[in-house]
Amino acid sequence: MKKTIALAVALLMSVPLSEHAEAKAKKNKQEESTQSQESEKVGDPAPKPQTPVKVYNISLKQLGQGSSVELRGTEGERSFPFTVRSDEVITSAKVRYGLTYSPALLPDLSHVKVLVNNELVGVVPLPREDATKGIVREDKIDPRFFADFNQLTFKLIGHYTRDCEDPFHSSLWARLSNTTYLELTVAPIELANDLGLLPAPFFDRRDSSLLDLPFVLPASPSMDLLKNAGAVASWFGHLASYRGARFPVAAQGLPKGNAVVFATGKEAPASVQLPLISGPTLMVVPNPVSPRHKLLLVMGRDIAELRTATEALTLGQLALSGPSAVIKNLKEPELRKAYDAPKWLPTHRPVKFGELATMDSLQVSGLTPDLIRINMRVAPDLFTWQRDGVPIDLRYRFTPRPTVDKSTLNIGINDGFVRALSLSGADIEKGKIKESVLLFFKEGHRYAQEEVQVPTFRIGAENQLQFHFFYDYPKQGACKDVYLDNVRSAIDPDSTIDFSSIPHYASFPNLAFVANAGFPFTKFADLQETAIVMPDRAGPQETEVYLNMMGRMGESTGYPVLNSHLIRGSDAEKFSDKDFLVIATAGNQPLLKQWAKYMPISIDETGNRLQLPRGFLRILARWGGKDIDDIERRSGELLAATGSGFGAMMQFESPLSGGRSVVVLTGGDGKGLLNLTDGLNKSDIRSKYQGDLVLVRGENVVSALIGDTYYSGNLPLWAWIKWKLSSQPLTLIIFLMIASMIAATMLFRYLRGKAKSRLTGDGSSEQH
Repeated sequence: MKKTIALAVALLMSVPLSEHAEAKAKKNKQEESTQSQESEKVGDPAPKPQTPVKVYNISLKQLGQGSSVELRGTEGERSFPFTVRSDEVITSAKVRYGLTYSPALLPDLSHVKVLVNNELVGVVPLPREDATKGIVREDKIDPRFFADFNQLTFKLIGHYTRDCEDPFHSSLWARLSNTTYLELTVAPIELANDLGLLPAPFFDRRDSSLLDLPFVLPASPSMDLLKNAGAVASWFGHLASYRGARFPVAAQGLPKGNAVVFATGKEAPASVQLPLISGPTLMVVPNPVSPRHKLLLVMGRDIAELRTATEALTLGQLALSGPSAVIKNLKEPELRKAYDAPKWLPTHRPVKFGELATMDSLQVSGLTPDLIRINMRVAPDLFTWQRDGVPIDLRYRFTPRPTVDKSTLNIGINDGFVRALSLSGADIEKGKIKESVLLFFKEGHRYAQEEVQVPTFRIGAENQLQFHFFYDYPKQGACKDVYLDNVRSAIDPDSTIDFSSIPHYASFPNLAFVANAGFPFTKFADLQETAIVMPDRAGPQETEVYLNMMGRMGESTGYPVLNSHLIRGSDAEKFSDKDFLVIATAGNQPLLKQWAKYMPISIDETGNRLQLPRGFLRILARWGGKDIDDIERRSGELLAATGSGFGAMMQFESPLSGGRSVVVLTGGDGKGLLNLTDGLNKSDIRSKYQGDLVLVRGENVVSALIGDTYYSGNLPLWAWIKWKLSSQPLTLIIFLMIASMIAATMLFRYLRGKAKSRLTGDGSSEQH
């Protein structure tokens, strides 16, 4: 019996043992085959290292909230959007936050929910004993909750009584600390070499940080090749938008990240091994020094083909796919017209809000909705003198109020108040309800229309219209206050704003125009009336400043810089009818020596000198409101403190053509020159670029208005006369004196004629 059992056990065990042996042998055979294949490959057969990871700490400030956040009501809620690059994947995440809250909240009914993309991350109880000192907590987030675009949400569920409660009682609050941050651990993922992914990975729309994209150029690039590189930089600058962009020049080999390479059959970077160029070509290849990253190759056999490849990339006329594409049948773009930049508001017709914002962004819900924001850019040279305002034909809709109350639609621009419109649609006058605006009901909503004048002094190059629906919440009494989530509000997309009656005319110099809108160069979006003057021997710093400035132009207009004129200083006379952008460091641009007497500051190998008015001209400058002593003191302090390590931007009227501008970017050295464009990427520093002279050293900025004023644009004749007389009191006095003399002469002749006719009449009557 025992032998039988032992034999049976042996037979049963032999089956899995045999299967296991076969599986193991099969696995060993596969491993040997794999090793054999690897040994045949070119390259190092060593195992790959572990994938590197990055850790991002994203604070509330980076998510758009500069201070602590208050949650109010029975269901107070705030959400913060955030993203992760398309070439990175989140492997782990957590959120660390601090909460303080009202001690009146009932602990067993009140709590705070933390959500990511509406998925619950944590529930925070609110014990009464911790109300005064607050709660600091950390919650892990499941990586599966994340998507392309994400929302971090904190929601207060608050109750202060078990009986009837006011849903907006003052004791229903919790405050989220401004030290709250997300910690995201990400691992890189390798993207395919595919033109269809453009502009990724060179620009990632999910990345909210400054775009830092190196350009790889030949050692001594020609003006034509640089011009095409500038057009590509302007395209990336437009894509980067508010994030800002810089384009360092890779002068010593390839950079380790993503980069853009420019080459022709005659000009090519020595650090890049290029494929055979068979026409206007765009190609994405791995970066040899960092295979996870990519190189975008923009190539042509000659400059004409390089321009075709540049236009194909920046204009987006063709659907690209695959690792490379040879461009054929590209339609040549037409020259742009004045003030027609895609990002700028048209000023020749009324513009509908639906052209400026999406339908979803024009609608809000709830009793305490967020602002409706409409961003718009306008040409900075609009002549708004003596105008009541810019008219808005405003049409809006809202859930009708049950009673006459204090609900209003508050209208503002650039954080400044404009007007408040009643949402009850009625004013009480002598005990009766009187309709204040044209209102009618349709599908349960109330529609209204009103003309609003936006003050012209609040309008700049970049603007944001703000509409806030404020709803009054009248108390009904104990156990009668019930919150109903049925309130909806919207600005109608057929509402319009109209700049068409305002002419284009502005006074210069004004470097704020250049800093905020690239004006006057961006008057034509393709910069067809701009001549950019480069040094004869431009170094990497001057070239980078040129590329950075082209990025700023594209950011302003939304169109690539395809038709600018890139020239040497010796060719300036040939382009006398253009606006000039001059880029140089001390002593390497002879043109600046020729124009030194026109500039507010001269910088050369002998030193730096402010060109301040002297003698009687200084008195006239004081009369014109210029504090020359203060300008001299502040500028002198910066120059003394920085030596040659500063950047200077200046503007003056072109010596070659009246009404045209010259803008000079220069510095004592290359680093000082780069300070100028670095400052343009920071809104707080950029706002200090004013007048005709800006000196920059790191975060320190000095601006001044020293030189003479000149004007550009066209005004109707009568408006021009009134403007000139109002701005020049001496001319007005002389004009009045001449007018008085003419009027007196005409009156004298009239009275003398009357007297003569009277005397002649009397003499004839006596003879008769």
